[in-house]
Amino acid sequence: MDNGSLVSFDTVTLTKQARIFDTTLSSITDFAYIFDRSGRFAYANQALLNLWGLRLEDAVGKDFFDLNYPPDLALKLQRQIQKVFSTREVIRDETPYTSPTGVTGYYEYIFSPVIDEAGNVEVVAGSTRDITQRKRTEQALRESDERYRILAEALETQVEFRTQELRRRNDEILEQSKQLRELARQLLQTQDEERRHIARDLHDSAGQTLVVLTLQLAQLVEDAKNTAPQLAANAEEASQTAQQLLREIRTASYLLHPPLLEESGLAAAVKWYVQGLAERSGIEITFEIAEGFERCDPEVELIVFRLVQESLTNVHRHSGSKSAQVRIARQSGNIVVEVQDRGKGMSAARLAEVQSRGFGVGVRGMRERVRQFHGELQVESNSSGTRISVTIPALKTPLLRT
Repeated sequence: MDNGSLVSFDTVTLTKQARIFDTTLSSITDFAYIFDRSGRFAYANQALLNLWGLRLEDAVGKDFFDLNYPPDLALKLQRQIQKVFSTREVIRDETPYTSPTGVTGYYEYIFSPVIDEAGNVEVVAGSTRDITQRKRTEQALRESDERYRILAEALETQVEFRTQELRRRNDEILEQSKQLRELARQLLQTQDEERRHIARDLHDSAGQTLVVLTLQLAQLVEDAKNTAPQLAANAEEASQTAQQLLREIRTASYLLHPPLLEESGLAAAVKWYVQGLAERSGIEITFEIAEGFERCDPEVELIVFRLVQESLTNVHRHSGSKSAQVRIARQSGNIVVEVQDRGKGMSAARLAEVQSRGFGVGVRGMRERVRQFHGELQVESNSSGTRISVTIPALKTPLLRT
């Protein structure tokens, strides 16, 4: 050992220290070591000794210069050790390293002060971890990022071209959607015209024929009362059946196209329909509409009537409710329609399907009618019942959405 060393170590002391520290640090692969105030190694664990290819007694008492570290690195490390002694600060740093045996790598190290009872820095403890793999990974990531950057630049033109193509296709889809909505409008209009035609045929043809039949049966009853009482009874029964059929045909005719809608307006037509459905179904239906409700454009009135008709049909067929409320009002230039029942409602999944796609032909038809006039349709439902609300501008002509 160098005679200039400030500390001398006998074999027994070194052996004891090695046994204690090596036992304590045997489970780690990091390098662990201690420096005295002169910046010389007072201890190095076996992992570090293996890197150097030295025994403990050959390493203790030497500094980085003695261990043939590169001069610049040795000077940096020795200055950092002294800085810890003078400032009590912990120093963390990284450095490339080549050992005397030629092993290269990249290390991360920490120098920490160990304070004695008097508050002075007694020694500096250090640990070093091999971060070569991490550095290689970081370098690989940087190279990968660079490759991706180059690839992104190369793909930019293709992406822009693809974007333009998608825009063109989107424009085509929007145009097709516009055409489909126009077709749906024409289809609903044709449907309403066909209903009007069928209603007229029922009323003018079948209805008139039944009127004649009931008159003939009534005359037959009168003629047979004295000569053939049984025939008169049968004719009376047939007459009643014919009259019932006539009432049903007239009801069907009115439901297909209520003449009150054209003659007296929306309020009268809805009131007639609500009363008739209440009688036929046994559902208690209340109808609210402002007194003196102004007439609307015929197309708007027809749409509102169909919305009420379809909504109450759903109440009758599906809700199981014994009561329903219908309200029609004007608000800020809009017509607001609400139909609410106290039935079993819909499950959350069914309600979501109705809200997103308009489950069922009836709901889809209502939504399409409302959409043509820039209106809004909402469906709310829970275990207490279902509410359908529609807001539609009181416009004279429908506007198609683009």
